[in-house]
Amino acid sequence: MPPPGSSPPRRGPDLAHDIYVSQAEATDSTIIPLRITVHRTCPACATRTDEKAARACTTCKGEGRIIHEQHTHKVRIPAGIRQSQKLRIRELGGPGEHGGAPGDMYATVHVDD
Repeated sequence: MPPPGSSPPRRGPDLAHDIYVSQAEATDSTIIPLRITVHRTCPACATRTDEKAARACTTCKGEGRIIHEQHTHKVRIPAGIRQSQKLRIRELGGPGEHGGAPGDMYATVHVDD
C-alpha cells in the first residue's frame, strides 16, 4: 500500500507514430529500427515575444523546441502489412507516473512504392 498522501502508480499515455517501410519490408517479416524523439520547449526563445527573434534563435534554429531525448528500438514488422495499417507496440508509449507501466505505441505503417 502506498504511503498516505502519495499517488498510486498510473499507466502512461498511449502515443501515435508513423512508420515508413519499403515494399520488401512490408511483404516479408522484418525488424526495423524505430527512433522515438522527445522534444521540449526551447529555453532560449520560449519567453521571447518577438516572433522574428524566436525565428533567429541559434539554440533551436527557429523551431521553438529542442530534442530532449532519443531512443531507438528494434520493432518487428509482421509479414504482409498493408498501407495505413496500424500496429500496437506494447509499452513504447509515454512513461507511467509514480512507477506505473508505460503506455503503448500505435504506429501507422506507410509503404513506399
